[in-house]
Amino acid sequence: MATPPVGTPGRAGRRHLVRGPQDAAAGAVVIVIAALVLHALSRISTTSYSTFSPALFPRICTYGIVAGGLLLIVRGILKEGPGLEGWPLRPVVLVTLAVVAFGIVTPVLGYAIAGLLLLLVSGLAARDVRFPALLVTSVVLIAASVVLFSFVLKLTMPVLILPWASF
Repeated sequence: MATPPVGTPGRAGRRHLVRGPQDAAAGAVVIVIAALVLHALSRISTTSYSTFSPALFPRICTYGIVAGGLLLIVRGILKEGPGLEGWPLRPVVLVTLAVVAFGIVTPVLGYAIAGLLLLLVSGLAARDVRFPALLVTSVVLIAASVVLFSFVLKLTMPVLILPWASF
């Protein structure tokens, strides 16, 4: 005998409090991340004579994200939705690895190589990826970012750091 869908009366005749577990869980995760951001923003010093600080706008945005998380939780309680499923391990590991590698490689080799590495490793997280298309797309995106950040915006970030030459 199959188990009844979430939100319908079960064997004991009870309804579940959460009818859309996926929405409720997503709302909880959003609120936890927003709480971490608010904690990090609390470390930015403010002066006693001014309520404005560099953290004001990010703090306002974070409270908006908390409100969105609360709305997701309420939606999960009130509206039928899909149940929770297991996370595919490959995308989580590869995207996390790509972001960590970007942070480690950028000061050593520059953001062009680090960005290319980020795009290639995170792109491999998709099951249906075609590597030649991924490579071409990544190179075009890195070239566009070099043009935008280094030449148009004139940001002083190391594009490419090589032992024998630096750009």
